[in-house]
Amino acid sequence: MSSSAFSKKYVPQGRLFRRKHGFKSAEIPAGQSGIIELVVPYDLAKINEIEITNAKEGVLLDFKVYDTPTGAISTVPNYMLNQFGFDVELPDGFYRDRSNYDADVQLGMKIELTVKNNTSEPYTARGNVVWHEIKV
Repeated sequence: MSSSAFSKKYVPQGRLFRRKHGFKSAEIPAGQSGIIELVVPYDLAKINEIEITNAKEGVLLDFKVYDTPTGAISTVPNYMLNQFGFDVELPDGFYRDRSNYDADVQLGMKIELTVKNNTSEPYTARGNVVWHEIKV
């Protein structure tokens, strides 16, 4: 019997590995918007969680998902597949949005966060995204 330091989770496509990636935006001036692009770095993965580690009241967030540059899903390169967040209000401090179910993503797809800084000071968004890489 072998002992593993990590529990094993399988899906029909293969074994899941949790991967957490940090990100940050450029400084967004007061009253303006900025874009954070998170490109899927794994051949196949699932996503169900994103965190903003320095959330600020008055900042709004949109969350959109785009096809790959080759249009692997829609046949249209970089096509917006769906929007899942619409002017999401951030509190002061830590913000986590976790779905009860995951979404399948693949290499090259893009998660786009539009950060709307409705405060009177510049803001740099910082956070993490949790990918669940699928390895065959």
